[in-house]
Amino acid sequence: MTLDMVCNFRKCRRSLSNHAWVTTCSHAFCVEHGHKEFRRNAENSLTCPACGNELRDKFDVIQADLKPSETFKSIVLAGMRPDTIMDVAMRAMSFWSYQIEQETLYQENLAKHSRDKLQCLEEINKLNLQKLKAELETCKRKVTSLQEEYNKKNKQAAELSACLEEKTRKLQKLTFQLDAQKRKDIRMGTFETSSNNEKLMEISDLVGKTVASDAFIFKPMKDAEVSRQISSPRTPMFDFRRRNKRPDRNKSFNFRPLRS
Repeated sequence: MTLDMVCNFRKCRRSLSNHAWVTTCSHAFCVEHGHKEFRRNAENSLTCPACGNELRDKFDVIQADLKPSETFKSIVLAGMRPDTIMDVAMRAMSFWSYQIEQETLYQENLAKHSRDKLQCLEEINKLNLQKLKAELETCKRKVTSLQEEYNKKNKQAAELSACLEEKTRKLQKLTFQLDAQKRKDIRMGTFETSSNNEKLMEISDLVGKTVASDAFIFKPMKDAEVSRQISSPRTPMFDFRRRNKRPDRNKSFNFRPLRS
């Protein structure tokens, strides 16, 4: 693959294929930058944009045809001596070799810069990779810890669920026992109510058959009499002398004091 010359202007580097501006200091420029840089002033002095050399002579810079016609090739060196032709050819080869060498150095410098940049990026990538590995290990430990905690919580939840089921069964059992006891208490309460009603009826009959007693009324007693009444075990507390007399149901039952 044949390398093409490129514009030696620093910010251009456009490939030169048809026409180019060439200088005696072995630099080549594109047509656009050649017209801009090589405008001769009144003093007829120019400066190479690549190396800064002065181009005073008329033929120090020319616009060359990089793809000459066959007629130009057959006439350009016609009539010259072989040593002149060889000298011209050697100078042209030196120009080409310089351009290829400069391009090779530029590409090597660019490749070196790219390698340095790549090495720097690899180091940065390596550091980032180590950092990511450390974060990954930390995340793995966190995941393991969370998994253990999840298993522990799941086990506790299962135990609590079993305990809840046991408590629910006990509660249902106690509720059933309570309902049964309530029904039993209701039946016993009904039975006791009927029994009490029967007892009250029997007591009323007994009261109706008993002798009405006199009203019991407290009265003050003398000290000697109090002591005598208290000390005597035969002191009557109530007077039941009218036992055989049937009570009057219309009269109220009153207590009366004992007669001395």
